[in-house]
Amino acid sequence: MSRLTRALPSTAALALVLLAGACSKDNQSPNSATRPATAYSLSASDEKLIAEKFPGAQKSPSGLMWIVRRPGTGTATPTYGSVAIVDYDLRLLDGTLIDSSVKDGSPLTIPVGVGRVIKGWDEALMMMKRGEKMTIIVPHWLAYGIAGSPPKIPPYATLVFDIELRDFH
Repeated sequence: MSRLTRALPSTAALALVLLAGACSKDNQSPNSATRPATAYSLSASDEKLIAEKFPGAQKSPSGLMWIVRRPGTGTATPTYGSVAIVDYDLRLLDGTLIDSSVKDGSPLTIPVGVGRVIKGWDEALMMMKRGEKMTIIVPHWLAYGIAGSPPKIPPYATLVFDIELRDFH
């Protein structure tokens, strides 16, 4: 009897096991409630929390979400290289306060659009008018990515900022 003939029954049995597993009634799918985050998508639990906490949030093509809390004045917005003066509170999606210029009493002065802050901030600041207050919801790919910024910001963290553009020039 050849090797091929002897291996045939065990190969057929393996094929049946694999086929049975593929046809199981397990309804878990990539869209299930436990779907994890990937490099450019939110976890199902983050999507649910955002929908509950921030109904009506607008969303940009990049995935940045925001709610205008107080409109700004005028029509001018910061552009690449503008220097912005900003007050902010940073929270994790669960509400944990991570950092606050408001609490510290010292606004942040930063150049806009040149990579000195996370991408979500650059994008948001270039939409804001002087004096405007926004809540921005920043997905991990526009923040600290899959690595996070330990110990305070975990991997895949969606961040929530309450920001006020005090001034820019």
